[in-house]
Amino acid sequence: MSDITLSTGIRQNLLSLQKTSADLTITQEALATGDKVNSASDNPSAYFTSQNLTNNANALSALLDQIGQGQQTINAATNGLTGLTSLLQQALSTAQQAQQAASGTVNYSGITGTTAIAPDTTKAVSSYTVAAAVGGTGANAIVTSTQSTANVNGTAVGDLVAAGAAADGQTLTFQLGSGSTVTATFNTVAANGTNTFNNQATLISVLNGGAGVSGNFTGQAVAASDGSGGVTLTSNDLVNNFAAVGGTAIGAGVPGIDVSNTNLSKGSAITVNNGSSNVSFYYVAGNASNAADTFTSAANLASAINASALGSAPSAVTATAPGGDLQLVGANGTSITVGGTIGSALGFNSSPTTTQAYDNNYNAQLAALTPGSTLTVQVGANAAHTLTFGTGSGQVSTQAELNTALSAFTDVSAGLNASNDLKLTGTSTDSITIGGTPSSVTALGLTLGETTPTATVVTASATRATLQNNYNGLLTQMNQLAADSGYNGVNLLNESNLTLNFNASGTSTLTINGVNDTYTGLGLSALNSSEFQDNNSINNVVDNINAAIANVQGQTETFGTNSGVITTRQSFETNMINTLQTGASSLVAADQNAESADLLTEQTQQQLEVSALSIANEANQSVLKLFG
Repeated sequence: MSDITLSTGIRQNLLSLQKTSADLTITQEALATGDKVNSASDNPSAYFTSQNLTNNANALSALLDQIGQGQQTINAATNGLTGLTSLLQQALSTAQQAQQAASGTVNYSGITGTTAIAPDTTKAVSSYTVAAAVGGTGANAIVTSTQSTANVNGTAVGDLVAAGAAADGQTLTFQLGSGSTVTATFNTVAANGTNTFNNQATLISVLNGGAGVSGNFTGQAVAASDGSGGVTLTSNDLVNNFAAVGGTAIGAGVPGIDVSNTNLSKGSAITVNNGSSNVSFYYVAGNASNAADTFTSAANLASAINASALGSAPSAVTATAPGGDLQLVGANGTSITVGGTIGSALGFNSSPTTTQAYDNNYNAQLAALTPGSTLTVQVGANAAHTLTFGTGSGQVSTQAELNTALSAFTDVSAGLNASNDLKLTGTSTDSITIGGTPSSVTALGLTLGETTPTATVVTASATRATLQNNYNGLLTQMNQLAADSGYNGVNLLNESNLTLNFNASGTSTLTINGVNDTYTGLGLSALNSSEFQDNNSINNVVDNINAAIANVQGQTETFGTNSGVITTRQSFETNMINTLQTGASSLVAADQNAESADLLTEQTQQQLEVSALSIANEANQSVLKLFG
């Protein structure tokens, strides 16, 4: 325990002096450090809050450096994309130069069918014709054809002398189209006149070129159904046909067919059969023809036949009655049988008997294809060529029509080869797609589907070869440029990813995905064959380059967007750091003016307190002297 006893005044002065001295120390520290809070004891809340804000600002400052490095990484990638764009444009220019350069000689493969298309042949077209009335003109009219025949019934011609059915002066007259008329005159003694006949042999002699006969048809003996023998006239004329065959009646030699003849019995019938339908037609009185399958004249009969089931395809029978004559014509391959009482009276035989017309432009192989079926040929993305099979207008049923249709193709060489196989030869490497009706495509020896022709260079273009080498060199440069576009170990053009953190907790980030900007990554490939010798291959290269340019442009836009985000975050982080630092400083920073004023006040106060203490001490000593 101290033995010093202080008076109250001195003690108060000492306490005041100590407090002023402490305040002076604090003020001096605030002036020296610039902070009014320099430790937790000064102001715990302000001190720790300021420290936290300062730490956050420091953390953001560290992230700001990382963000700046990320910006440089993107800048390096963007520079690489600019260089790649330039190289791609050079590659495009190189390919386009190759397109414009003179080409060499290139052969292309194609598609060859496995089934030969047979040549067109002469086709016998079935028909049945009869005409002429007893005692009238015109008999056995023949339909238009490239080969025509006419038959003279053998019953009365076999041996006219023996039969006694003909009288001297009676005639048979024949005409081929609009050509000359040939008249054969019956004479018991055939030698007594020009172009006379008295039996089958002498009639044939007249028809085969008797005096004044033009020789545009020939006659030959045939065996009639009754065995008596008949005469057939045949013409090989490709233009004309038998327009009329007639003359004066020679007994029963030219059977009558005038259906209005009074010798016909009412209700008697003629029956026509085409292999699929058998229809009977009945002769009736003139005022009674009001029902189906009845007739009063040759014209009525023709109309009734056409209106019946006999007129339906594919075995259609067409009936006409030119000049009162009856004529039946069957569709290709149709065999017509005519019977009934009237049928016999008109000279038709009960067994199938046909007069043959001929078609020199027929192809059984193509005719067998389903009518309306198709073959389609499409080259690349061009419009498809379509062949429709059948006998209609614009359809194909013969080899000649097939060749004509194929010759119209312009984007593929189409036709028949030496073996008559259907062959489609490419004019480029564009794919050839076969379509259409499966059964018809198969029948032609083809297969449905797509085929890509291959190119065989016969003579290469040196210019195109050089340009192809230059193109490959540019691809190598693209790979090297992409590899050199990294920064600080990160190459966004070589599939490296970049992640930037925008806050200390890592909850705010930006991830930039890298890309593969090698030439293969851009969809290009090195040319290892003779691609630049083929224009279609060059077109594909040009398309791929344009796609690569568009790809790079898209990457540039993406990286540009990311760069803008980084710039925005850099500005934000800088401002945030400033805000944090300002807030931290505001909590602990001292007001220099106020602290200076406090310092002066405290120094003055300290001096006054020292003086007061001295005065108090002197006063105490004066009191002690009173006790001295």
